[in-house]
Amino acid sequence: MLNINIHKKLKNYSLEISFQVDNEIIVLFGPSGAGKTTILNCIAGITKPDSGIIQLNHTTLYETGKKPLPIQKRNLGYLFQDYALFPHMTVCKNVTYGMVDKTFTDDLIRTVGIGHLLDSYPKQISGGEKQRVALVRALATQPKALLLDEPFSALDKDTRIDCQDELLRLHKLWKIPVIMVTHDYEEAEKLGDRILHLNNGRIMED
Repeated sequence: MLNINIHKKLKNYSLEISFQVDNEIIVLFGPSGAGKTTILNCIAGITKPDSGIIQLNHTTLYETGKKPLPIQKRNLGYLFQDYALFPHMTVCKNVTYGMVDKTFTDDLIRTVGIGHLLDSYPKQISGGEKQRVALVRALATQPKALLLDEPFSALDKDTRIDCQDELLRLHKLWKIPVIMVTHDYEEAEKLGDRILHLNNGRIMED
C-alpha cells in the first residue's frame, strides 16, 4: 500500500494530491505541466513536498516536520523516460547494479528475454531492448513499489505494445504498487487498474 497526501507550491499552481495505491497499476493522466512527474519525484525523494505525508506499507518516506527518508532507503524502482542506463556499463552490469538476489535477477532476465544482450552496451541495443533492460534493472532491486515516467513514449507502435504486455505480465507475477505517467489514453486504459486525471496539480473527478 502506497499512501500519498502532499502539497507543493509550483510556479503556476499548487500541487494538492491525495490518493492510495494497492497492489495495482495506477495511471496518472493529464496534459503536460499537470504535475504528474512531480508526484513521482516527490515519492522517489528527488523533489521534496512542502507538506503532507507519503507512506509505503509501514514505512514513512516523507512527513511534514520530519527528516525525509533518503532516496536510497525508499526501496522504490524508478523507470525514467530516457531509461537512464549507464552508457559505460554492459547490460549485465546495468541490470546487476543494485541487485538484491542473483537468482531472482536471473529469473527476471529469463522472463523478459534479455539474456542474449548481457554483453552489449546500451548504445548497441534498440529502444525496446533498452526499455526491457531498464525494467529488469528497476525490478532487480526488489522494490516495494514501481514508478514509471512515460516509459514507452519513445518506442514505435509494435514495440510499445510488446512492452506494455510485458509490464502487465510482470505485474501479475510480482504484485506491487505501480504508478505510471502517460499522455496516451489508449495506453492508460490498457494498463491502468485506475486512471487518475490530473489538471493544474489536482485530481479531477470523473
